Amino acid sequence: MLISSAGYKLLRYCADSRYVRNLGLEQRNLWVKGRSQRVTFNTQAHELTEARKETWLGEGSSPIQQQALRDLDRAFQNWWRRPDHFGRPTWRKAGQHEGFYIRDLSVRRLNRKWGQVYVPKCGWVKFRVTRKWSEIETASSARVTRDRAGRWFVSFTRPAPQMERRSTGTVVGLDMGVTHTAAMSDGQFLDMSELLSKGEKQRKRRLQRKLARQTKGSNRKSRTKLAIAKISTREKDRRKDWIEKTTIDLVRSYDLIVLEDLKIKNMTKSAKGTVESPGKNVRQKAGLNRSILAQSWGLFRKRLTDKATNATVPVEIITINPAYTSLRCSECGHTDKENRKSQAVFCCKACDYTGNADLNAAKNILAAEHAVSGRGGTSQAKPDRVKHSDPTKRQPARAA
Repeated sequence: MLISSAGYKLLRYCADSRYVRNLGLEQRNLWVKGRSQRVTFNTQAHELTEARKETWLGEGSSPIQQQALRDLDRAFQNWWRRPDHFGRPTWRKAGQHEGFYIRDLSVRRLNRKWGQVYVPKCGWVKFRVTRKWSEIETASSARVTRDRAGRWFVSFTRPAPQMERRSTGTVVGLDMGVTHTAAMSDGQFLDMSELLSKGEKQRKRRLQRKLARQTKGSNRKSRTKLAIAKISTREKDRRKDWIEKTTIDLVRSYDLIVLEDLKIKNMTKSAKGTVESPGKNVRQKAGLNRSILAQSWGLFRKRLTDKATNATVPVEIITINPAYTSLRCSECGHTDKENRKSQAVFCCKACDYTGNADLNAAKNILAAEHAVSGRGGTSQAKPDRVKHSDPTKRQPARAA
């Protein structure tokens, strides 16, 4: 794949930003309590200024490198303040985390479809306008990123506009699944369409087998990885498109949405075990893990929460403990593991109620919220209001 001179400079800025951030992270990780001088953004920015005078870092852009340290400091501040929401800052890897921030933003419009953004020491770079120009020109900063398929994006940071909606007075419970992406307590199913065609799946498998046989670090292996990345990116874009459209429909249709508080990381752990205690049904569990991750339950919940809190009429999102929701009868409340005949069939041993297992679980999820709120139902699961940061600070207007 041919790369222009501007593309080489952008890649260089990505490498500089990643290097400075990783070096700053290493300094913070090596700091121990009791040392006379603390590691802060100011101390690291001063050391960066000195390093730019004597090393190759001076060839790069100073604002971009300083912004990498500023982002690292903000990541630590977020982690200290909200460890339940933000994780510990981690390393940035080449090929996976390619991007940098532009703080002093300058943009200009060429025509209806194209605009330009000024990158320090690189000049004006053209981008496709996919948002209202008024939203772009009032942005405070921008982030330039490159995905694994080699596509460049520029995201402009500004408060996200509120989504227009009216109160409907309706409530719904959602049961996330594999056969159906989500089952709704009102009897509907939300099914994510096939993300790749049959031919695309076959081509991806062939490329993955080819990749396993190629020499590490070779040019041919790099080309194969790029071909796989392009197919995977297509799959990712289609998944994200479905989630965005579905969550918008849910937020506009319901005033209260109840979800399961699923621990996805724990649910998708490997079943291999250890040498002394090997696991059972390892291949079956691996297939289940892939199916769960392909549904992107975490992204679905995140985007649903963001839109619900950023609507003109906010939607309440409640999560409940998922214990026994798939084993309890939604008609009589009888709980027994024998009630679940199969993945799709639910048959109560007490009242002979028969129905779809996912719909039955969705009704129990909604009933669990009703119980604690004083609206009837059972009280085996306790709801928890979703805690999250302000979505207006996390949803940039994006143009590519």
